[in-house]
Amino acid sequence: MKKLPEGQTPPEVAELIKDIIQDKVVCDVGCGGGSFMVALKKYARKVVGIEENEDWANIAVEKGFDIWVENAFSFPLPQADVYYLWSKDSLGIYLTAKWEGTKGIFIFGKTARPPLKKLLESIPVEVRSLKEDPEWKVYITKL
Repeated sequence: MKKLPEGQTPPEVAELIKDIIQDKVVCDVGCGGGSFMVALKKYARKVVGIEENEDWANIAVEKGFDIWVENAFSFPLPQADVYYLWSKDSLGIYLTAKWEGTKGIFIFGKTARPPLKKLLESIPVEVRSLKEDPEWKVYITKL
């Protein structure tokens, strides 16, 4: 597994969650330039993204993805079966989605920050790790 810049999800994570995203609509919240979306597209029926940085969003659009150029807190999440989050704002986005009545599977990537870990300890969650890099975990739960 090659070393990626901080903030990018390794493409191997898509394989780790392929049984969950197979033939589903997946929303990558904080999708950046869409690199991980390319990996998700191998399994998902459709992949959409949210990115507040317009320059990064344009890169993902050039790869053929539908991107909402928004802050995930400022409007309801787009309709999807699965939401993938890896950012410092994951806890807030998840709680906002819950408050708004969003339904779906939420997958949190990498290592969760302390407040998110507290939440994940209090709800049903499945944890999966990459064999190549056991520090890379995903936490899977459902709303």
